[in-house]
Amino acid sequence: MNMSFALAAGGTAAGFLAGMFGIGGGALVIPILIYIYRDAGLNPTEGIRLAFGTSLATMAFTGLSSYLSQRRRANVDAVWLRKLFWPAGIGATCGAVLASHIPGIWLALGLSAMLAWFGVNLVFRQERPSSQSTVLLRFHSLAGFFSGVAYALAGMGGASVVTFYLTHVGLPLRRAIGTATGVILPISVGAIIGFGVTAGWPHGWRWGYIDLHALLVMSLCSIVAARLGVKAAAALPTHRLRRAFGLFMVALSIRTVVTVFTG
Repeated sequence: MNMSFALAAGGTAAGFLAGMFGIGGGALVIPILIYIYRDAGLNPTEGIRLAFGTSLATMAFTGLSSYLSQRRRANVDAVWLRKLFWPAGIGATCGAVLASHIPGIWLALGLSAMLAWFGVNLVFRQERPSSQSTVLLRFHSLAGFFSGVAYALAGMGGASVVTFYLTHVGLPLRRAIGTATGVILPISVGAIIGFGVTAGWPHGWRWGYIDLHALLVMSLCSIVAARLGVKAAAALPTHRLRRAFGLFMVALSIRTVVTVFTG
């Protein structure tokens, strides 16, 4: 498959799903990049780190596009976004610095575990009304920090952590998803600092563990697709789409493990 086509397709799918489900899109972007770099002959650990760094940088643009669309629909809680914004960014920076020194196989296994967990959750999750926990209300900084660390180390799940937390402190699900898209931006910027700035100056379309060519192609496609995803979320039977996406994530988890151990 042509590399540019694969990057464009991955960016489009990731952006659409980010807009629809309020996720970052790393569930799709990272496996695609791992396959591309494996076929290009990169060292497995180098390729996996590069996939993580590039994916997290791409999500800055996807998240911003989703956030602006959600805000226009009044689905963003500005108070909670301010509370989570900086802790999430700091957590992502710390997680990215740590991830840049972890063997690639462990990063891939972490990604696979998160894919499987969230995939199963999407398939079997029942819609429940939001609840308010007075205990969780006190730990918003810790929740933001953890979402950033989780996103950097597993390549996904940061926005899902935020959505889970916000629904348990009283926000309706749609508003929690919209607010989570705003938290993707500081997480991605923090990851760019961790994977890019701390790993050297740009050279040959590389900036540390960020592939600038892949970042450019996937970002352009994801920005447009994210807006379409937000519109689709209001018009399509999202419960069926969510379950289909969950099954896809479980299959992707298995495929990622197989690729790492047989590639």
